[in-house]
Amino acid sequence: MARKDKPLELRTVDDSTPEPAPAIRLDNRETEWRAREPKPVRLGPSEVEAGISRRLELPDRDEVELRTHQPDIDVLIESELSNADQLEEQWGEATIRRHPIPWGWFVLISLAIIGAVLWSLSRVDEADLKAVAIRSETQSALVDEEQEKREAAQLIDRIDMTLRNFAAVTSLESLVRLVRQPERVLPLMQHYYADKPVYCGPLKSIKALQPITLGNRGNFWMASIVLGDGEAHTLVLEIEDSGKLLVDWETFVCYQPMKWDDFANQRPVGTSLDFRVYAERDNFYSHEFADADEWMCFRLTVLDGEETLFGYARTGSPEAQQMLDLIQANQRGRVSLILRLGLPEGLKSRRGVVIEKVLSPLWLYLDPPDSRS
Repeated sequence: MARKDKPLELRTVDDSTPEPAPAIRLDNRETEWRAREPKPVRLGPSEVEAGISRRLELPDRDEVELRTHQPDIDVLIESELSNADQLEEQWGEATIRRHPIPWGWFVLISLAIIGAVLWSLSRVDEADLKAVAIRSETQSALVDEEQEKREAAQLIDRIDMTLRNFAAVTSLESLVRLVRQPERVLPLMQHYYADKPVYCGPLKSIKALQPITLGNRGNFWMASIVLGDGEAHTLVLEIEDSGKLLVDWETFVCYQPMKWDDFANQRPVGTSLDFRVYAERDNFYSHEFADADEWMCFRLTVLDGEETLFGYARTGSPEAQQMLDLIQANQRGRVSLILRLGLPEGLKSRRGVVIEKVLSPLWLYLDPPDSRS
Protein backbone atom coordinates (compact mmCIF):
# COMPACT_ATOMS: atom_id res chain seq x y z
CA MET A 1 0.00 0.00 0.00
CA ALA A 2 1.43 3.37 -1.09
CA ARG A 3 2.36 5.78 1.61
CA LYS A 4 1.92 9.62 1.34
CA ASP A 5 5.16 11.44 0.75
CA LYS A 6 6.12 13.85 3.52
CA PRO A 7 9.19 16.06 3.43
CA LEU A 8 11.89 15.73 6.05
CA GLU A 9 12.36 18.70 8.42
CA LEU A 10 14.54 19.71 11.34
CA ARG A 11 13.01 20.57 14.69
CA THR A 12 14.63 22.53 17.48
CA VAL A 13 14.90 20.58 20.76
CA ASP A 14 15.72 22.23 24.07
CA ASP A 15 17.90 19.74 25.95
CA SER A 16 18.86 22.06 28.72
CA THR A 17 18.62 20.48 32.16
CA PRO A 18 18.09 22.26 35.39
CA GLU A 19 21.07 22.65 37.74
CA PRO A 20 21.01 19.75 40.20
CA ALA A 21 20.61 20.49 43.86
CA PRO A 22 23.85 20.46 45.82
CA ALA A 23 24.69 17.24 47.72
CA ILE A 24 25.73 17.45 51.35
CA ARG A 25 28.03 14.69 52.69
CA LEU A 26 27.56 13.62 56.29
CA ASP A 27 30.81 12.76 58.00
CA ASN A 28 31.16 10.26 60.81
CA ARG A 29 33.97 8.93 62.92
CA GLU A 30 34.73 6.06 60.49
CA THR A 31 35.08 8.28 57.42
CA GLU A 32 36.35 11.56 58.80
CA TRP A 33 39.97 10.39 58.47
CA ARG A 34 39.65 9.98 54.72
CA ALA A 35 40.65 12.81 52.49
CA ARG A 36 37.68 14.51 51.03
CA GLU A 37 37.42 13.81 47.31
CA PRO A 38 36.91 16.67 44.88
CA LYS A 39 33.49 17.20 43.49
CA PRO A 40 32.58 14.92 40.61
CA VAL A 41 32.69 16.35 37.15
CA ARG A 42 29.28 16.52 35.57
CA LEU A 43 29.12 15.90 31.86
CA GLY A 44 26.49 18.06 30.23
CA PRO A 45 25.39 18.96 26.73
CA SER A 46 27.78 20.68 24.41
CA GLU A 47 27.51 24.43 24.64
CA VAL A 48 27.69 25.06 20.94
CA GLU A 49 24.57 27.16 20.81
CA ALA A 50 23.96 28.04 24.42
CA GLY A 51 22.10 24.85 25.38
CA ILE A 52 20.34 24.39 22.03
CA SER A 53 20.90 21.20 19.89
CA ARG A 54 19.17 19.80 16.84
CA ARG A 55 17.94 16.23 16.27
CA LEU A 56 16.96 14.58 13.03
CA GLU A 57 13.33 13.63 13.09
CA LEU A 58 11.89 10.86 10.98
CA PRO A 59 8.28 10.68 9.87
CA ASP A 60 6.02 8.09 11.31
CA ARG A 61 6.58 4.52 9.97
CA ASP A 62 2.96 4.30 9.04
CA GLU A 63 3.09 7.51 7.07
CA VAL A 64 6.42 7.27 5.26
CA GLU A 65 7.90 4.37 3.24
CA LEU A 66 11.53 4.11 4.30
CA ARG A 67 12.71 1.68 1.57
CA THR A 68 12.70 2.31 -2.12
CA HIS A 69 11.98 -1.42 -2.65
CA GLN A 70 10.15 -3.55 -0.10
CA PRO A 71 10.71 -7.38 -0.64
CA ASP A 72 7.65 -9.56 -0.82
CA ILE A 73 6.92 -12.20 1.79
CA ASP A 74 7.85 -15.07 -0.53
CA VAL A 75 11.33 -13.64 -0.94
CA LEU A 76 11.76 -13.44 2.81
CA ILE A 77 10.59 -17.03 3.25
CA GLU A 78 12.91 -18.33 0.50
CA SER A 79 15.84 -16.50 2.01
CA GLU A 80 15.30 -18.36 5.29
CA LEU A 81 15.22 -21.80 3.62
CA SER A 82 18.36 -23.87 3.07
CA ASN A 83 19.32 -27.42 2.09
CA ALA A 84 19.00 -29.62 5.20
CA ASP A 85 21.33 -32.30 3.79
CA GLN A 86 24.04 -29.75 3.21
CA LEU A 87 23.61 -28.42 6.73
CA GLU A 88 23.94 -31.94 8.22
CA GLU A 89 27.00 -32.65 6.12
CA GLN A 90 28.68 -29.57 7.57
CA TRP A 91 27.93 -30.42 11.21
CA GLY A 92 31.04 -32.58 11.74
CA GLU A 93 33.45 -30.81 9.44
CA ALA A 94 35.18 -28.92 12.26
CA THR A 95 35.40 -32.03 14.40
CA ILE A 96 36.84 -34.07 11.56
CA ARG A 97 39.45 -31.46 10.88
CA ARG A 98 40.25 -31.17 14.59
CA HIS A 99 40.39 -34.98 15.43
CA PRO A 100 41.34 -37.14 12.40
CA ILE A 101 40.60 -40.91 12.57
CA PRO A 102 43.75 -42.81 13.80
CA TRP A 103 43.90 -45.40 11.01
CA GLY A 104 47.45 -46.46 12.06
CA TRP A 105 46.18 -47.79 15.39
CA PHE A 106 43.55 -49.87 13.61
CA VAL A 107 46.30 -51.35 11.41
CA LEU A 108 48.50 -52.14 14.43
CA ILE A 109 45.63 -53.74 16.35
CA SER A 110 44.69 -55.80 13.29
CA LEU A 111 48.30 -56.96 12.87
CA ALA A 112 48.47 -57.87 16.57
CA ILE A 113 45.27 -59.90 16.32
CA ILE A 114 46.48 -61.67 13.18
CA GLY A 115 49.83 -62.40 14.87
CA ALA A 116 48.10 -63.81 17.95
CA VAL A 117 45.93 -66.06 15.77
CA LEU A 118 48.93 -67.31 13.81
CA TRP A 119 50.88 -67.93 17.03
CA SER A 120 47.96 -69.88 18.47
CA LEU A 121 47.74 -71.96 15.32
CA SER A 122 51.48 -72.65 15.42
CA ARG A 123 51.21 -73.69 19.08
CA VAL A 124 48.36 -76.00 18.20
CA ASP A 125 50.42 -77.54 15.40
CA GLU A 126 53.40 -77.88 17.73
CA ALA A 127 51.21 -79.50 20.40
CA ASP A 128 49.88 -81.92 17.80
CA LEU A 129 53.43 -82.81 16.74
CA LYS A 130 54.45 -83.33 20.37
CA ALA A 131 51.40 -85.48 20.98
CA VAL A 132 52.28 -87.59 17.95
CA ALA A 133 55.90 -87.90 19.13
CA ILE A 134 54.82 -88.83 22.68
CA ARG A 135 52.37 -91.35 21.32
CA SER A 136 55.07 -92.84 19.12
CA GLU A 137 57.57 -92.96 21.99
CA THR A 138 54.98 -94.53 24.27
CA GLN A 139 54.16 -97.18 21.71
CA SER A 140 57.86 -97.82 21.16
CA ALA A 141 58.44 -98.04 24.93
CA LEU A 142 55.53 -100.46 25.26
CA VAL A 143 56.92 -102.55 22.44
CA ASP A 144 60.38 -102.50 24.03
CA GLU A 145 58.93 -103.37 27.43
CA GLU A 146 56.97 -106.23 25.95
CA GLN A 147 60.11 -107.43 24.16
CA GLU A 148 62.10 -107.19 27.40
CA LYS A 149 59.44 -109.20 29.22
CA ARG A 150 59.61 -111.93 26.59
CA GLU A 151 63.41 -111.96 26.71
CA ALA A 152 63.39 -112.05 30.53
CA ALA A 153 60.95 -114.96 30.52
CA GLN A 154 63.13 -116.79 28.02
CA LEU A 155 66.23 -116.10 30.13
CA ILE A 156 64.54 -117.47 33.26
CA ASP A 157 63.63 -120.62 31.36
CA ARG A 158 67.21 -121.02 30.19
CA ILE A 159 68.60 -120.51 33.71
CA ASP A 160 66.16 -123.08 35.04
CA MET A 161 67.25 -125.57 32.38
CA THR A 162 70.97 -124.91 33.04
CA LEU A 163 70.55 -125.47 36.80
CA ARG A 164 68.68 -128.72 36.22
CA ASN A 165 71.30 -129.97 33.79
CA PHE A 166 74.08 -129.02 36.22
CA ALA A 167 72.44 -130.93 39.09
CA ALA A 168 71.80 -133.96 36.89
CA VAL A 169 75.33 -134.53 35.46
CA THR A 170 77.14 -137.72 36.44
CA SER A 171 80.53 -137.32 34.73
CA LEU A 172 83.32 -134.77 34.54
CA GLU A 173 83.03 -134.70 30.75
CA SER A 174 79.44 -133.45 31.03
CA LEU A 175 80.16 -131.19 33.97
CA VAL A 176 83.13 -129.36 32.43
CA ARG A 177 80.89 -128.14 29.56
CA LEU A 178 78.64 -126.32 32.05
CA VAL A 179 81.26 -124.45 34.14
CA ARG A 180 83.19 -121.19 33.81
CA GLN A 181 86.86 -121.18 32.75
CA PRO A 182 86.87 -124.95 32.06
CA GLU A 183 90.56 -125.22 31.08
CA ARG A 184 91.73 -123.92 34.45
CA VAL A 185 88.97 -125.59 36.48
CA LEU A 186 89.21 -129.13 35.05
CA PRO A 187 92.35 -130.11 37.08
CA LEU A 188 90.68 -128.74 40.20
CA MET A 189 87.56 -130.85 39.59
CA GLN A 190 89.65 -133.94 39.05
CA HIS A 191 91.33 -133.34 42.39
CA TYR A 192 88.05 -132.59 44.16
CA TYR A 193 86.11 -135.61 42.81
CA ALA A 194 88.98 -138.01 43.31
CA ASP A 195 87.24 -139.57 46.31
CA LYS A 196 83.56 -138.56 45.78
CA PRO A 197 80.90 -138.90 43.07
CA VAL A 198 80.22 -136.14 40.57
CA TYR A 199 76.42 -136.43 40.81
CA CYS A 200 74.82 -134.05 43.34
CA GLY A 201 71.16 -133.95 42.21
CA PRO A 202 68.40 -134.04 41.53
CA LEU A 203 67.26 -130.41 41.65
CA LYS A 204 64.17 -130.17 43.85
CA SER A 205 63.44 -126.47 43.71
CA ILE A 206 64.79 -122.99 43.02
CA LYS A 207 64.21 -120.84 46.09
CA ALA A 208 65.60 -117.54 44.80
CA LEU A 209 66.97 -116.09 41.60
CA GLN A 210 68.31 -112.58 41.14
CA PRO A 211 70.79 -110.65 38.98
CA ILE A 212 73.94 -109.40 40.71
CA THR A 213 76.83 -107.09 39.83
CA LEU A 214 80.33 -108.32 40.48
CA GLY A 215 83.09 -105.82 39.98
CA ASN A 216 81.83 -103.67 37.11
CA ARG A 217 80.00 -106.49 35.40
CA GLY A 218 76.26 -106.98 35.47
CA ASN A 219 76.10 -110.28 33.60
CA PHE A 220 75.91 -112.50 36.69
CA TRP A 221 72.97 -114.20 38.40
CA MET A 222 72.77 -115.83 41.81
CA ALA A 223 70.49 -118.79 42.48
CA SER A 224 69.56 -120.53 45.71
CA ILE A 225 68.58 -124.13 45.03
CA VAL A 226 67.58 -127.21 47.01
CA LEU A 227 69.18 -130.47 45.89
CA GLY A 228 68.40 -134.07 46.61
CA ASP A 229 70.06 -133.95 50.04
CA GLY A 230 67.46 -131.38 51.13
CA GLU A 231 70.03 -128.65 51.78
CA ALA A 232 70.10 -125.22 50.18
CA HIS A 233 73.06 -124.37 47.97
CA THR A 234 74.10 -121.15 46.29
CA LEU A 235 75.28 -120.99 42.69
CA VAL A 236 76.60 -118.10 40.63
CA LEU A 237 75.97 -118.12 36.90
CA GLU A 238 77.58 -115.98 34.20
CA ILE A 239 76.00 -115.02 30.90
CA GLU A 240 78.78 -114.91 28.31
CA ASP A 241 78.77 -112.50 25.40
CA SER A 242 77.59 -115.35 23.18
CA GLY A 243 74.55 -115.80 25.47
CA LYS A 244 75.75 -119.10 26.89
CA LEU A 245 75.03 -119.73 30.60
CA LEU A 246 77.84 -121.19 32.73
CA VAL A 247 78.03 -122.10 36.44
CA ASP A 248 80.89 -120.98 38.68
CA TRP A 249 81.81 -124.39 40.03
CA GLU A 250 84.52 -123.13 42.47
CA THR A 251 82.07 -121.06 44.53
CA PHE A 252 79.48 -123.85 44.39
CA VAL A 253 81.83 -126.28 46.21
CA CYS A 254 83.93 -123.49 47.86
CA TYR A 255 87.02 -125.14 46.51
CA GLN A 256 90.17 -125.24 48.72
CA PRO A 257 93.52 -126.82 47.83
CA MET A 258 93.34 -128.77 51.12
CA LYS A 259 91.10 -128.79 54.16
CA TRP A 260 91.58 -125.66 56.19
CA ASP A 261 91.73 -127.38 59.53
CA ASP A 262 94.39 -129.80 58.21
CA PHE A 263 96.40 -126.85 56.93
CA ALA A 264 96.16 -125.11 60.32
CA ASN A 265 97.14 -128.20 62.28
CA GLN A 266 99.67 -129.86 59.99
CA ARG A 267 101.29 -126.59 58.89
CA PRO A 268 103.14 -127.81 55.77
CA VAL A 269 106.28 -125.67 56.00
CA GLY A 270 107.73 -124.36 52.75
CA THR A 271 104.42 -124.45 50.88
CA SER A 272 102.16 -121.70 49.48
CA LEU A 273 98.47 -122.43 48.87
CA ASP A 274 95.49 -120.36 47.64
CA PHE A 275 92.57 -120.29 50.06
CA ARG A 276 89.12 -118.70 50.05
CA VAL A 277 89.00 -116.99 53.45
CA TYR A 278 87.19 -114.39 55.54
CA ALA A 279 89.58 -111.63 56.61
CA GLU A 280 89.23 -108.92 59.26
CA ARG A 281 91.61 -106.59 61.09
CA ASP A 282 93.28 -107.91 64.29
CA ASN A 283 96.11 -107.11 66.76
CA PHE A 284 97.67 -110.49 67.54
CA TYR A 285 101.46 -110.01 67.38
CA SER A 286 103.85 -112.76 68.51
CA HIS A 287 107.12 -114.51 67.63
CA GLU A 288 108.39 -113.45 64.22
CA PHE A 289 105.43 -111.06 63.85
CA ALA A 290 105.79 -109.27 67.20
CA ASP A 291 106.76 -105.91 65.65
CA ALA A 292 103.50 -104.05 64.99
CA ASP A 293 105.34 -101.38 63.03
CA GLU A 294 106.67 -103.92 60.56
CA TRP A 295 103.62 -106.16 60.20
CA MET A 296 99.85 -105.75 59.87
CA CYS A 297 97.71 -108.51 61.37
CA PHE A 298 94.48 -109.99 59.97
CA ARG A 299 92.26 -112.72 61.45
CA LEU A 300 91.54 -115.48 58.89
CA THR A 301 88.64 -117.97 58.93
CA VAL A 302 86.90 -120.09 56.31
CA LEU A 303 83.46 -121.53 55.56
CA ASP A 304 82.81 -124.77 57.45
CA GLY A 305 86.18 -124.51 59.23
CA GLU A 306 86.88 -124.49 62.97
CA GLU A 307 90.45 -123.22 63.07
CA THR A 308 91.53 -119.57 63.08
CA LEU A 309 94.83 -118.38 61.68
CA PHE A 310 96.47 -114.95 61.68
CA GLY A 311 97.82 -113.64 58.42
CA TYR A 312 100.54 -111.01 58.35
CA ALA A 313 101.39 -108.59 55.56
CA ARG A 314 104.28 -106.16 55.69
CA THR A 315 103.22 -102.60 56.53
CA GLY A 316 103.00 -100.48 53.39
CA SER A 317 102.98 -103.45 51.03
CA PRO A 318 100.38 -103.63 48.20
CA GLU A 319 98.76 -106.64 49.90
CA ALA A 320 98.32 -104.83 53.23
CA GLN A 321 96.97 -101.67 51.61
CA GLN A 322 94.54 -103.58 49.39
CA MET A 323 93.13 -105.53 52.31
CA LEU A 324 92.76 -102.38 54.42
CA ASP A 325 90.88 -100.67 51.58
CA LEU A 326 88.52 -103.62 51.14
CA ILE A 327 87.77 -103.81 54.87
CA GLN A 328 87.22 -100.05 55.04
CA ALA A 329 84.84 -100.20 52.07
CA ASN A 330 82.89 -102.96 53.87
CA GLN A 331 82.36 -100.72 56.94
CA ARG A 332 85.23 -102.40 58.77
CA GLY A 333 83.54 -105.79 58.55
CA ARG A 334 85.09 -108.99 57.33
CA VAL A 335 85.62 -109.49 53.62
CA SER A 336 85.76 -112.53 51.36
CA LEU A 337 89.09 -112.93 49.58
CA ILE A 338 91.26 -115.43 47.79
CA LEU A 339 94.71 -115.20 49.44
CA ARG A 340 97.94 -116.97 48.78
CA LEU A 341 99.23 -118.03 52.19
CA GLY A 342 102.77 -119.21 52.84
CA LEU A 343 104.60 -121.00 55.67
CA PRO A 344 108.29 -120.07 55.44
CA GLU A 345 111.04 -122.42 56.68
CA GLY A 346 111.86 -122.01 60.36
CA LEU A 347 108.59 -120.27 61.23
CA LYS A 348 108.00 -120.57 64.98
CA SER A 349 104.57 -118.92 65.24
CA ARG A 350 101.95 -121.66 65.64
CA ARG A 351 99.05 -119.55 64.27
CA GLY A 352 100.83 -117.15 62.00
CA VAL A 353 100.99 -117.35 58.20
CA VAL A 354 102.42 -114.91 55.67
CA ILE A 355 100.02 -113.24 53.22
CA GLU A 356 102.00 -113.43 50.00
CA LYS A 357 99.37 -112.10 47.56
CA VAL A 358 95.75 -111.05 47.22
CA LEU A 359 94.54 -113.08 44.25
CA SER A 360 90.92 -111.86 44.12
CA PRO A 361 88.68 -109.52 46.18
CA LEU A 362 85.91 -112.13 45.73
CA TRP A 363 85.60 -115.87 46.10
CA LEU A 364 85.52 -116.19 42.32
CA TYR A 365 87.77 -115.00 39.54
CA LEU A 366 86.15 -112.53 37.18
CA ASP A 367 88.93 -113.30 34.73
CA PRO A 368 91.21 -116.34 34.70
CA PRO A 369 94.20 -115.63 36.96
CA ASP A 370 97.63 -115.40 35.43
CA SER A 371 99.24 -118.83 35.56
CA ARG A 372 102.52 -117.17 36.57
CA SER A 373 101.00 -115.47 39.64
